[in-house]
Amino acid sequence: MIAKINEILDTAKSKSLTYEQKHHALANIAERLVDPIEVLSYTEEEVASIEDGFICDLNEGNTPYRPRYIVPDYSIFTKNGCQFLDMKAPENLDELLDGLLILYHNVPSVTSYPVFIGELDQLIDPFIKNEEEDYIKIKRFLNHIDKTIPDSFCHGNIGPKATKAGELILKAVIELQNPTPNMTIKYEKDATDREFAKLAAKACLLAAKPSFSNNQYYIQDVGEHGLASCYNALPMAGGAYTLVRLRLGTIAKACQTKEAFFDVELKKYTQFMLSIMDKRIKFMAEESNFFETSFLAKEGFIKKENFTAMPAIVGLADAVNHLLALEGKDERFGSSEYGDELAHQILTYMEAEVKNHVAPYCERTGNRYLFHAQVGASILECDKENTPAHRITVGDEPILPLHLTQSAQFHKYFPSGTGDLFAFDQTYLNNLDAVLDIVDGAFSKGYRYITTYLQNSDLIRVTGYLAKRSEVEKARREEVVLRNTEMLGMGTDDNAKVFSRRTRDSYGK
Repeated sequence: MIAKINEILDTAKSKSLTYEQKHHALANIAERLVDPIEVLSYTEEEVASIEDGFICDLNEGNTPYRPRYIVPDYSIFTKNGCQFLDMKAPENLDELLDGLLILYHNVPSVTSYPVFIGELDQLIDPFIKNEEEDYIKIKRFLNHIDKTIPDSFCHGNIGPKATKAGELILKAVIELQNPTPNMTIKYEKDATDREFAKLAAKACLLAAKPSFSNNQYYIQDVGEHGLASCYNALPMAGGAYTLVRLRLGTIAKACQTKEAFFDVELKKYTQFMLSIMDKRIKFMAEESNFFETSFLAKEGFIKKENFTAMPAIVGLADAVNHLLALEGKDERFGSSEYGDELAHQILTYMEAEVKNHVAPYCERTGNRYLFHAQVGASILECDKENTPAHRITVGDEPILPLHLTQSAQFHKYFPSGTGDLFAFDQTYLNNLDAVLDIVDGAFSKGYRYITTYLQNSDLIRVTGYLAKRSEVEKARREEVVLRNTEMLGMGTDDNAKVFSRRTRDSYGK
């Protein structure tokens, strides 16, 4: 308790946090004050697995009173308005954009901000009347989001069909250069107009968004969905109750033999993770009264049966590199065929455990969880030994064709999402067709999600979210910054050196 009191005082006295950031941090401390053994029925071993760093609950807290990620069907507003907020169905673009901003303020998540703001082009396009005037309104709308939802886990979607609204959104994204909202184009080679896709590729280079998702692949695995937060494909009108991840690098480095890792530790912590998730969801569904009190559920924006949850991994590269070292092999994940075999062995085991586990209150996904590849974080010191997801450690990246081939083989394991990202040089701006050829090639090899940015730009993609280098440098100097993702980006770069990814040129290097 003394440690928690000190944490409260440190937060209250901080010179590097805004009022709102202090408010959210203090709320999170309060959520972690209660005993998870008493409230959530965790076992002592499960608590120890979190405290010792083998399992990461991403500081969700011990009293989960709302789902981690909520993916509302905002088309309900365009049809019915919102009774709780006393809003009628919009009749023009002004009423639509104003109403959406009001809705966003009332959509919770683990960050206290909305992590999904809708299929923006589909919502906006029917209201476009005057391209020149409506562009100004869309630009103001997106800028308002950036300044009032200072968290680039906030995510909007466009595509797969080209629309006038989608074109205006992309033009505004390029002009504004804002980290928020994050954005994805649901891409289909045969359905997405080539010129529209090239504009999206240009925006991706200049503004680090939108990322490209393999729309048909996600539909196959998740059905109707929204891309939320980093790159999480979640059921529309639903979302995810919770996300808990294994730090594979930490688990592996606690083992002295390969057999101890596979036969004992990996099995043990996978079961702990699934048990922890079950208990969190049962509290949320049975005791928190979220669905009973939320207007989102009462008016059909979300449905309880559309929620699922995500067991996840980080540190695959670090685990494999440790196992290679235990066997005396001078090889590294990303350029080792045997290393790839070890990675498949890890993920095949975990995939089977996730598929065989009966998940409570997850009807939409067949009472099963959706396996996830999670981005980096800087919560504990051990996060420095856990490269995001299944990505190759910065500094070990092979040339682009080999990198794409190596990483593509692991996307199949993660139906709720995974993604790879590449820093390109300026030459790609003059050849947007080449960018799309890379996307098409990656998707043909089994990619679910791919994104890029220009290495020399201020606005870059950290992992699944965006930040400005200039703002991150302010955070390093302990200055106040608007967005908490700038602070997260600082920690992730300190751990994984993500600002120093290999720069790819148009020769494929």
